[in-house]
Amino acid sequence: MTAPPQLRRYQIMEPLGGGGQGKTFRAVDRETNTQVAIKVLRLSEMDGWKRYDLFERECEVLKSLRYPGIPRYLDRYAVEETGEFFLVMELIEGQTLAAMMAQGPLSQETLVDVLWRALDILGYLHGRDPPVIHRDIKPANLIRRPDGGLSLIDFGGVRASLHVDGGSTMIGTFGYMAPELLHGDASPAADLYSLGATIAALGTGTPADKLPHDGLQIDLSRTALRDAPLRPVLERMLEPVPSRRVGAVTEVREAMRAAIHGARPPSRPDALAKTPRVDAPGEVMTSAIPGAARSLARVPPPLSILVWIWSAMMAGLFVILEVALLPLLFGVVSAVGKRDREETARERARALSAIRDGRKALQYIARETYPLRDEGRDPSK
Repeated sequence: MTAPPQLRRYQIMEPLGGGGQGKTFRAVDRETNTQVAIKVLRLSEMDGWKRYDLFERECEVLKSLRYPGIPRYLDRYAVEETGEFFLVMELIEGQTLAAMMAQGPLSQETLVDVLWRALDILGYLHGRDPPVIHRDIKPANLIRRPDGGLSLIDFGGVRASLHVDGGSTMIGTFGYMAPELLHGDASPAADLYSLGATIAALGTGTPADKLPHDGLQIDLSRTALRDAPLRPVLERMLEPVPSRRVGAVTEVREAMRAAIHGARPPSRPDALAKTPRVDAPGEVMTSAIPGAARSLARVPPPLSILVWIWSAMMAGLFVILEVALLPLLFGVVSAVGKRDREETARERARALSAIRDGRKALQYIARETYPLRDEGRDPSK
């Protein structure tokens, strides 16, 4: 089997970090003689579809984003023989805020600058249609670049509302994740909570999960930030109840201006409590699912058990088609055939898209007909 050309193009160097959605390495692009970052996901380390779905979504979302504070998508490829998937991105040089925090609390001036720059990034993400929710903002995922700018990295937990999202995988880091993420809710307000927890950690030199709490609320009155100008802003960002929390970047900016100029930030009216919401892990934007699949997912017991068994088996087959058989087939066609390479690539992309759509529909049916699923769910979903 012919190896993908990217396997020869990129020389992987030392590791940069890793997490539940793969390991990231520094690499060299031999064609351009520039350094890049490559995230690697190994099939042997997956325990289900979820990690692959998240990796695929990260690739798709990054490819659609163009912003100075976000790594640029460059390439993606797979090695069928080893079951490895690769995402090539712009390498962001600089120091993570976690490394800066390890040296002690950041100054108030630096906190204001970091918060303002981070809000710029979130304003771009949340302003997209549909809004893009990062879900894992923390000091380790924010990099202060040599030019003084700020970059947000690791979009492995990203969610956009047009994507089908199944399973119950919890995304985020304890201490920094908003309480509602524990049961799957995600909105721009969840990212603002995580950013508030990040600033609180940076301002105290203490990881967010080690900060004093009063119930679910981080108690800033018992920290070094008790007299800080940003305290009222952070308290509004760290409100445990989403409907009482600032829900948009513009609200945080207004609160910052008021706090820095000595005025009391206005309380948030109920009318502003509604923020764009994204599907919870157990929910699906059914407009992305064919009507036949939605009808099949609503069959009553005991027939639903047979449908669940069938759909789960077929979804597994589609995964094998997607990650192994289809690449193998087109690899053989490319190696021995005389067809135009670009046309072959277009046919492969069309086939892959059709298989992915089929897999996601089957996963939706399997999830909706799962025998132990809560019977009180809304049957219209």
